[in-house]
Amino acid sequence: MIRDKRLISLTEYAHLLMPMNFLNDESWINQNGIVSEPDVDLLIPVTTSAGRYRFMPGPEFSPRLYRGQNIFHTRCMPSIFRGMSDVDAIYWVAKSIELSALMDRHPATSDLMKYQIEGLDFALSIEAIAQHYQYPTQLLDFSRSRDVAMFFATCAPNQAGDAFSPLKSGTAVLYTVDFRELILLCGGQASLLPLGLDPLPRSEAQRALALRLGPCDNLNDMPWVQHQKLEITPALSRHYFEMFDGGKELFPDNPFDKHIAALRTNRILPLQALEFGINKGLLPAHPEGITGARNALKAAGYVVEDRAVDIDESVMQAAADEWAGRKLDYFSRIRIRVVADHMVIE
Repeated sequence: MIRDKRLISLTEYAHLLMPMNFLNDESWINQNGIVSEPDVDLLIPVTTSAGRYRFMPGPEFSPRLYRGQNIFHTRCMPSIFRGMSDVDAIYWVAKSIELSALMDRHPATSDLMKYQIEGLDFALSIEAIAQHYQYPTQLLDFSRSRDVAMFFATCAPNQAGDAFSPLKSGTAVLYTVDFRELILLCGGQASLLPLGLDPLPRSEAQRALALRLGPCDNLNDMPWVQHQKLEITPALSRHYFEMFDGGKELFPDNPFDKHIAALRTNRILPLQALEFGINKGLLPAHPEGITGARNALKAAGYVVEDRAVDIDESVMQAAADEWAGRKLDYFSRIRIRVVADHMVIE
């Protein structure tokens, strides 16, 4: 008889992966004879912290992650550390708090937060959602799909980040990650963030994962990653541009998109988000309290207003309709792997 059944951890998930010398990312059976499902974009829940789980995007047994860039940076680091002042960084963390208040209104959020697996609750990550809507964060994106990474390596976004064009020339870089080594070196810690399913669909469409790095970390120095430079040609970029319908398949529309884009670009911060961040220790305390923090943000060109996060009821209804149309497909692709710490013969 099996007792104390539980969801697999990140470390246990790592041992399901094929070795790096196995070149087929889409294998539906691993070296131990454990079977997945071919031609299905599975979502595999894994324990990410005490009492919490997130979904690992497929393919389930692929030993690799990929990241594509159309520019090689000697220091490859998260966006929030790229020449940003301390005040700017504080502003963007506070904007993520504002985004969190908005996402609390999305109908998918409550459904996911109520979806327990083996007694664990879904670990909603606002930072992950912010990352996929061009907010500066501490995260770097990766994908289980080489094709997705190649799209980002050979196609460039416009200034608003909502449309892409195929590049005609240049030097791209493709990063390839030994996924097992990354997980084991991270020790299963929360710095590695599976993004297989969130209330908004971008991360799932991109088979995305993310890694949280510090201000002194450089992706190029990590022992679990290799990179190769690629010469971009019109034929190469056009191939990946057309593969993903110009990026539309990787950035599926959601009724919240325009509202989030407006919040990202308005340079306005709700006073409530600033107060919440400081009171909860998410933002550093200012010597002059909330007033001092507010004045510092104003001096940097930001507006701090006493206002609640609001969204039009027509957008809420559209979001409810959109979620109703896709949630059955999402939940139908969840496959649960469990382990038992004890076997008892009775």
